[in-house]
Amino acid sequence: MSDGIEWRDGPVAGSDGVLTGRCLVPAAHPILRGHFPGAPLVPGVQLLAAACAAAAQATGRTLAIAAIDDVRWHAPLAPDAEVELRAALAPEPRGLGCAGEWVRAGERVAAFRMVLRDDVGQP
Repeated sequence: MSDGIEWRDGPVAGSDGVLTGRCLVPAAHPILRGHFPGAPLVPGVQLLAAACAAAAQATGRTLAIAAIDDVRWHAPLAPDAEVELRAALAPEPRGLGCAGEWVRAGERVAAFRMVLRDDVGQP
């Protein structure tokens, strides 16, 4: 994937529709510039985008986020910290449902529920 995320394991979608993978956002990632100088944190939007990219890679589709139904930030994530994605993928009337969480060392970093759609280059 070309989003600058370093995947250590996965992403993989099992036959049960569960998407898993372990990754990190390297300290040199451009998205960290200015977020926050001297004490960088991975922007939450990067985790949502990474979940979308993981679903796209695991399903072989070109996907985009169509809706974010719910997101909760539980803990900050520093660069170079390995984080695990666990999400359920399921078709729904608006597209592909993706509900899950990001976990670091047993601690929930974020929980989310969003809808992905096939990206045909149009808003």
